Amino acid sequence: MPGLSAGDREPAVTVPAGLAGRGAKKAPDVLAGTRARGAAVELTRTPAPPRPRKPAATAAVAPAAARPVAPAPQAPPATDPEPDDDVPAWAAKALEQLLTVTYWLDPGTSGEPFSTTIRFTGQRTDVTGRPGPGDTFTHEETVEGIVPGSGPVAITAEVRGVSRGTWAVTGRPVRGPQRPAAAGRVPWPRRVPVPADSGATIRTSSLLRSKVPGVIRYAYACLVALGVLTGLALEALLLARGHYPLPRPMLFSAAAVVAGVVGGKTWYAAVHRGRKWDGWCIQGFVAGAAVVVAAVAVAGPGLPAGAFLAAATPALLIGMGIGRHACFWAGCCTGRATASRWGIWSSDRVLGCRRMPVQLLEAWTALAVGAAALVTVLLAGLSRSWAVAIAGLATYTLVRQVVLGLRAEPRHWRYGRPLTATLAAIALIAGIALLAVD
Repeated sequence: MPGLSAGDREPAVTVPAGLAGRGAKKAPDVLAGTRARGAAVELTRTPAPPRPRKPAATAAVAPAAARPVAPAPQAPPATDPEPDDDVPAWAAKALEQLLTVTYWLDPGTSGEPFSTTIRFTGQRTDVTGRPGPGDTFTHEETVEGIVPGSGPVAITAEVRGVSRGTWAVTGRPVRGPQRPAAAGRVPWPRRVPVPADSGATIRTSSLLRSKVPGVIRYAYACLVALGVLTGLALEALLLARGHYPLPRPMLFSAAAVVAGVVGGKTWYAAVHRGRKWDGWCIQGFVAGAAVVVAAVAVAGPGLPAGAFLAAATPALLIGMGIGRHACFWAGCCTGRATASRWGIWSSDRVLGCRRMPVQLLEAWTALAVGAAALVTVLLAGLSRSWAVAIAGLATYTLVRQVVLGLRAEPRHWRYGRPLTATLAAIALIAGIALLAVD
């Protein structure tokens, strides 16, 4: 057949004559060359025309300026990763990225104590693309017990669950006085600066690196460590002065420090009925350390028990007086807000204002009692001044009950302070009598 070679011809399809005209479908256009051969019709396939070749790829590429540019994919918000199940809750909370925002308020100079609510709003400034759920926030912080005349007042809030980055934050009161604090500094002796604008640009950070007015991070750990080292060094000097061996008594004193830490944490948890574990109680520290020291004195510390007690008492009180300053700078164990001139501006990490300096009063009490105990030991000698342990700790405990009445925290048991003060007074009288006898 013209146009087809032997290799191009497909096998013939034979259609019976009786079906050739009934219901037979029309052959496609590519089928041609129908030829009758007796009672059959042979259909032969004409080869399809060759397809046009696709041009070279280089010829089909448009110039870069003419090509449409696909929109860049939006980056997900920089949120914190999911906390690891193996990380304790307190550690995850300390490492979480958050915003620490502060509004400065003028409480006025007269009137009754009041409460206020500050609304903080913020937006992340380094967003690329459409803002996500963690790129804006609205947070309200309500504070009660603000005393007129205790200002300027700093109200600080922790905003969690936001994307890390740089934020533009503003604050305004929605309840209570509407007067922002004037720019300047808080009253002497603290010189915390007061900004002129209620808006600020801040970055997210962990809790350990956040900035709260009046709070110095890491002061707590540093001062507590300094107090422990100072106490142990003073005890070693007193024992060396009395020509007593050092290794065994100092090992027992280190154990007393550990027992004091455990006692302080246990006491704090017991006072808060197990709901809070993020602090220590100095009374628990004294109790834990005193129990171990007394037990060691009875069991035998490798030297006369009286000498060990006499050396440990001023060391404990002076070391505690140094470490107690840490609470003032860390914003814990704060005093009541006051307009008195004896108040000192400090913060409980939420409300910064003029407060009764109860942490400093406790620290100075411990230092004074410890100094008196040290003088007694130096004058009477270690072997004759063992009763200074009873008199010294009783004096500190008695004065502390008075100072506790100035704390901002409410009483957990109405008879706790009177009962403790009564027992301390009895112990003080007994200690003085024993010192007089010796």
